[in-house]
Parts: sequence; C-alpha cells; structure tokens
Amino acid sequence: MAEAEVAYRGISAGVLPSAVPYAEVTAAAERHVLAPAAGSPASSVPRNGPNVVEWVEPAESFWLLALKNFGLTLATLGVYHFWGRVEARRKVMNAIHINGRPLDYTGTGREAFVSFLIGAVVAGAVITVMLGLFQKATAGGAGIEGVRQMRWQRLSISLPMLFLLGSVVYRKRQHILRRTWLSGQRFDMSGWAWSYAWQHFWSAFLVPLTLGWAAPWRSSKLERRKIAEMHYGGRHFESRGELKPLYTSFAVLWFGGGVIYVGTLLVLSRYIGPEIVAAVQGMTLKPLANADVLRQGALVLGAGLVPLAVLMLLYRKAWLEHLVSSICFGGERFSLKLPRFKYLWICITNIVMTVFTLGALAPVAEARLVRFVLSHLEASGPMDLTAGAP
Repeated sequence: MAEAEVAYRGISAGVLPSAVPYAEVTAAAERHVLAPAAGSPASSVPRNGPNVVEWVEPAESFWLLALKNFGLTLATLGVYHFWGRVEARRKVMNAIHINGRPLDYTGTGREAFVSFLIGAVVAGAVITVMLGLFQKATAGGAGIEGVRQMRWQRLSISLPMLFLLGSVVYRKRQHILRRTWLSGQRFDMSGWAWSYAWQHFWSAFLVPLTLGWAAPWRSSKLERRKIAEMHYGGRHFESRGELKPLYTSFAVLWFGGGVIYVGTLLVLSRYIGPEIVAAVQGMTLKPLANADVLRQGALVLGAGLVPLAVLMLLYRKAWLEHLVSSICFGGERFSLKLPRFKYLWICITNIVMTVFTLGALAPVAEARLVRFVLSHLEASGPMDLTAGAP
C-alpha cells in the first residue's frame, strides 16, 4: 500500500488538488471492487461475448437524482452544480459493470469546483495580459483602422485560449481516468497535457483551410492519441480506427448541409428578402415587425434546421461508432454499431428533455445514452481487464 501511495502522489502532483486523503480514495474504490457485484438490481443490459460489459440499473432513480441536483443547484445559486455533476458521473460509472465488477469513480465536487476556479483565473489572466499588450501596441486606432484592430484583438485572445483549451481537454480526461477504479486498480494517462495542447492548437488551422474536411481526421487523431496514452494494470490501450466510414458520414453532412443552407436562403429571400433590404437601407427594424413575415421566416428556418440537425446527429453516430470501434486492449478490440432510427430517437428526446427542463434532466439523458450504447457494444475477445487484480 505504501508503494501504491507514493506512485499515486507522484502521478497526481500538479494536476488537480485531491479533495480527500489517499486512504479514503482507495477505501471508496475497494468497497465496490473487492466484492462481487451480488445483489445488484435485476434490471440490466447484458452484452454477449467473452468480455461481458453490462449496464446494471442503480437502486436510486436517475430521475430523483436529477431533480435533487437541480433543486440544490437553484438553492445554492449554481454552486452545487459541480457536486451534482460529479454525483451523476459517479452513478453512471457505477452502473457500468465489466465482468461483473462495477467501475467506481472517486472524484469529488470540491475537485471540480477548484478546477473551475483555477481555469477561470488562468483564462482571466491570459485575457487581461493579451488585451494590455495589444492596446499598448495599437493605441489610437479609429474608424476602419479601429475595426481592424478589434479583429486582431480578438485573434490575439483566441489563439492562447485555443491552446489552453487543448490542455484543459487533456487534463479533464486524465483526471477522470485517475479517479476511475476497477477491481482495485485505476486507469491512468501517461502523456503530457502541453504536448497534446500543441497538437490540438496547430491542427485547428487545418479545418478552415480545408473547408472543414480536416475536421474528422483531426478529431480522430486527437482522440486516438488520448486512447493510446491510456493504461490500466500496466497495459496500454491502442487505437486502430478506420476513417472511411467516418468520412462517408461527413460527406453526407457537408454536401447535404450545403444544399439545405442554400435552399433555406432562397426560400427566405422570397418571403422576407424585400423587408431585409428595406431595413438595411432605412437603418430601421420596423419592416421586420410584421408578424406574418416573422412567422413565415420562423417556419422556413425551422424547416431547414430539422434536416440539418438530423444530418449532424447521424454524423455524431458515425463518430461514436468510429471512436468505440477503434479501442483495442490486450490484443482484442471493441465494436459498436448503433441502429439509426433508435439512435435518433434517443438523441432527439434527450435534447428535448434537457432543453425544456433547463438542464435539470441532463443526468437522465446521459444515462439513457450510455445505456443505449452499451446495449449495442460488442467485444472480439476476452479483454480481461481484471487480470492481475487483487
């Protein structure tokens, strides 16, 4: 135990402050993983194959958890959001069983809150410094020159923030893995956040240069890097994803989205085009106050957004299948194939549920999606994640 504690502290140093002592973290994990998952609720979603990954419905309903978290978040003016989010993640993790053993997440709300504060302070400091440097270098701009300076000012802020975003993404994944346990061992990532942030930074410029066609390659490359740097029990994960199915779905989105966009603009120009021209020429919004014009415009926009949203969801489906199917461990790999219409139903109802409750039912929506994905997850071999566990 002493050696494990030294290793834990060495790996975790400088990432996020631990909110609980190491002994309490390991004790929390051992309470779940040292005993078989006996007495679990009968409601589960088992998978076929040598390595059984199943969803075991927890005793407490996600609906009750969501309502409780929402009420406490309102009562604390939003502060409890971090504790509620961690509690929801812990509940989802613990409902995932591998070979009869549950995943256990030992992160805390305090860690999430401190991480948010640190991120806010760093972002504020970067913005303040960059604005100060830019204003000194471009003082006195006016007119068109002033507009140009504003654009460069935004760029001077966006670039360092884009770099920091890559670091945040990596550290978040790293932190979640380091707080996730299975059979007495925890997951981890062995890479460097700043190295990942640099790759995240420079590859972002390829997306606009290729009119978006580099986006699937970039997302896949970044995600596969994170997967390759994950390890459990001394063994590393691998990623061997195929880009062709992902690009097929992206092509449908790219071309279909373009057709929908152009078509929507053509229809809008017929209904409210003259009113927009009149508003611009007269520097007034009065022509747009016509209720019939606004109603027609809203219907046209809604009709255009619906098929576009469906195409985006289908691309997201292809991305999930690509991501999960690329994961390899111990010489074997996962595979995922989601039924199209059931996936669309889950996503659309989740969006409606989350939006119309102002995020209150977000934990329910997350649990529904994870349950659905696990119900279609397959493994090509044993993938004995518990090998070597105590």
